[in-house]
Amino acid sequence: MVTLAPELDGSNKLIEELTKGHDIRVSLGHSAADFDTGLAALKAGATSMTHVFNAMNPLHHRSPGLAGLIASEESPYFSLIADGIHLHAATLAMAFHANPHKCILITDSVEMAGLADGLYPGHAQIPHQQRKRGNQVTIEGTETLIGSCSSLDECVRNLKQWSGCSLAQAVQCATENIAKMMGLEDRGVIEVGRRADFVVLDDTGRLLETWKGGELVYQRG
Repeated sequence: MVTLAPELDGSNKLIEELTKGHDIRVSLGHSAADFDTGLAALKAGATSMTHVFNAMNPLHHRSPGLAGLIASEESPYFSLIADGIHLHAATLAMAFHANPHKCILITDSVEMAGLADGLYPGHAQIPHQQRKRGNQVTIEGTETLIGSCSSLDECVRNLKQWSGCSLAQAVQCATENIAKMMGLEDRGVIEVGRRADFVVLDDTGRLLETWKGGELVYQRG
């Protein structure tokens, strides 16, 4: 899978080559494209959008940008960072209700996930010290957001709480919808013949067990 900005020269030709010539999924993101440019990219073969509303032009009532494609007739799959930092709860709910069967939850978690709050060194991609506060990671001394430290089950719980959807609907955004986006028919739902990779959640959406290949690999104590 490749994320690209469709406004760059030659993008549609590249999308066609990747999707038709190499069976590579193309997602639109990290982009300043307008709505019509995004629409042309979908017609060229792109099938999804990367962390909608983040790293793209904002949704405007007269110029909806890539985010406006969510409610279009050609609606692609679209991923949302449901950590309460990258998106306001109302924005998350609005996007989900626009097309629940195309909605995909992602974490945008970085390498500090699971570590204590504090200051951490940068790296080749982020050559600055990084400040972790809870689930938020910023460039030290600024409010520039680097990423998140949220977990996927936390994002599932957030979507359920903020959108009013059922736990099953929220889980679908982290399982079945992703498998359909990627064209995978061996996983994504629990049924005979599919891979026995799944998690067991309690009624609140908290992790109880993780199963991989039909074997229990984690159980909450």
